[in-house]
Amino acid sequence: MIELLKDKTYLRYWFSVIVSFLGDAMTVTTVLYLVGTTVENPLLIGFVFVAQLLPAVILGPLVGPLIDKYSSRKIMIYSDVFRCFTVLCMILFVDKPLVLICLTLLQGIGTAFFEPARMASIPIIVGINRIPSGIALFQTTVAVIKLVGPVLAGLLLAFQSPSLVFVLDASSYIISGCLIFSLKILKAQKKEYNTNSYFNSLWYGVKEMIKTPILLFMILLLFPVLIGYGMFLTNYKAVLLQYFQVSNIEFGILEGIFAFGTVIGAIVGSYAMKKIVHYQLLYIAMGTLGLGVVSVYGIIKLDVMFSQSVFFILGGWSFITGLANALLMIPTSSIFLLNLPEAIRGRGTAIFYSIFNLFLLGGTLLGGLIASSINILLALILSGGILLITTISYPIYKNTTFMRKVKNTAISR
Repeated sequence: MIELLKDKTYLRYWFSVIVSFLGDAMTVTTVLYLVGTTVENPLLIGFVFVAQLLPAVILGPLVGPLIDKYSSRKIMIYSDVFRCFTVLCMILFVDKPLVLICLTLLQGIGTAFFEPARMASIPIIVGINRIPSGIALFQTTVAVIKLVGPVLAGLLLAFQSPSLVFVLDASSYIISGCLIFSLKILKAQKKEYNTNSYFNSLWYGVKEMIKTPILLFMILLLFPVLIGYGMFLTNYKAVLLQYFQVSNIEFGILEGIFAFGTVIGAIVGSYAMKKIVHYQLLYIAMGTLGLGVVSVYGIIKLDVMFSQSVFFILGGWSFITGLANALLMIPTSSIFLLNLPEAIRGRGTAIFYSIFNLFLLGGTLLGGLIASSINILLALILSGGILLITTISYPIYKNTTFMRKVKNTAISR
């Protein structure tokens, strides 16, 4: 994984991702703060997250044919310019929450074009053999950014105006666009002339994915996995704050431990993928995360008996869930990129990106619904239960004809 940072081409790509994602994290934190302090309706806060994910769900597959026909480099640059303009518009509406949510939706539209193009570029930049390492390094970077971005935004909001945060985010898109412009390897990327219509091209990409056993298997598997994962992401912080009533400082420490676990998980995952068949590593990660999440019920019981020591137990719990979180994401992305036919790489990554966000959004909404109408702890334990049930159901179908085709595909890679 570290050897990629010695590659000057990858280094420019990696730094463009850092500045872009850091700006995103700061902007979302600022929008949430402005919406939360302007109105008392918590539903509007949820709309901010929906505005982020919904464009990827709706537009994701439609972007694919454009990536396969045109330059992914140009699509990323145009997306950065569009997002820069959108974020600058937010400066004019810091006291209008509904407009900010609409602008967040527009920013999400730019991201819906940028992300599939970025993912489709990974095999070209790092090479097929280094895809797992590239994804592992990306997951490590995202873990750090998710921790640093909100903290940095919070400090700026405490001592500066929200407008400064938006200016910095807009600048991050300019820097990202310039770095992507310098990636000549993407400029040299050749596209075959395609005489099919737009929708015929899109449908061809869908059919090719379904015809590939391991890709079809992953689509089917992602449904329960991402539903459970979305429910987990929605509720684990609320459980820490409401059930265990950790202080602000303790919560910050636990968030840091979770991020550190994600970094370690990314490092472990990059090496594990060299030794373990990818889909098997995915099942190990699913089981680990599911077991870790469900164990929160036992921690609550321990809290009654050992209230003085429960913070240290929560630290271990945060580390394990963070580690399993990274282990889950690395093989998921790697399996798709490794097995996508080159001719439909753009369409395939766009469809994967859309499916991923659709199931994740469904899990997020379901987790929020169960938490608000029944119980937050129940929603969290159910998320772990879904992951565990999906994991232990594997022996039921592991010897089917379909799974033999999946195994042959995975081993051949």
